[in-house]
Amino acid sequence: MSEIIVKNIVKYYPDKEYKPKGFKRIKNIVSPKKKKVLDNVSFEVKKGEIFGLLGSNGAGKTTLMKMMGGLMEADEGEIFILGEKMPENKKKIEGRINGVFARANMWWELTGKQNLLTYAKIYGVNKEKVNELIDFFGLKGKENLYSDLFSTGEVMRFCLAKAFLNDPELLFLDEPTIGLDPVVAIKVRELIKKRKKKSSIVLSTHNMEEADFLCDRIVILNKGKIIKTGTPKSLKKELEKKEIFEVEFDKISSKLIDNLNKLKYVDRVNLIEDTQSLRIILKEKNHVNHFMKELQRENKIQNIQKVSPTLEDVFIHLMRK
Repeated sequence: MSEIIVKNIVKYYPDKEYKPKGFKRIKNIVSPKKKKVLDNVSFEVKKGEIFGLLGSNGAGKTTLMKMMGGLMEADEGEIFILGEKMPENKKKIEGRINGVFARANMWWELTGKQNLLTYAKIYGVNKEKVNELIDFFGLKGKENLYSDLFSTGEVMRFCLAKAFLNDPELLFLDEPTIGLDPVVAIKVRELIKKRKKKSSIVLSTHNMEEADFLCDRIVILNKGKIIKTGTPKSLKKELEKKEIFEVEFDKISSKLIDNLNKLKYVDRVNLIEDTQSLRIILKEKNHVNHFMKELQRENKIQNIQKVSPTLEDVFIHLMRK
């Protein structure tokens, strides 16, 4: 049975680039022109599934999350959450869902613990659960500080603690590891992975490794439309006709990268951060011999290895189509 049904969703926002005739652009004016931010989006999320929403900034991920959470209405289409139509029947399922949305926030006039205790009262959860979550998210010693003193990562950790307070059947996580240090981020990913035994989860992230590790299925959005749906494994098959190499050079220059990009059989060249290595994707496998000859002509190569496509490779490939 599907926990979420999203059917033919369309959403418009005022066009931010609207310029009244005869005037320069005026900030905060409500535009009569409309920009379509979600365009006929449909999918279902099954029970016990971690479902990923991927897309570049402005693709419509957060808007979609807010609609599913009952925080925003669609202009067209229908959304059913745990069998209830949203947002009309939100009150019937409020205690069964929870989430962290982009730009996580708190009540700044309260301490971290007071924030959690307020939500605990709303959900009918005891104080012991609040203390357990404070410990789990490494917030001991921070809980009695006012929220405006927290770093971005600390705010996110408190918001994650809030999201797990009521043991929700359905969890919406919009970029849940943004601002977290690597150790806490790993801990949160492991918690999300284990949580699928109790909850269905909708996850949006810009971290492709995170999506690959966590998600059972993924939709990729571009300019408000779904351009691809599948499991991480099936999505990577998009690049099965291509060949990918990671090449370590004695020295990398912008000239080297430009020259490689100019080769007609090279699809893309990426610099691997903090290394002297390039990730090079060939358009087709039958170009390997030509590529090897060209590569060794004027370059000192330390190491070369053939590698498998990543979700990030697929994402960039689809965005460039």
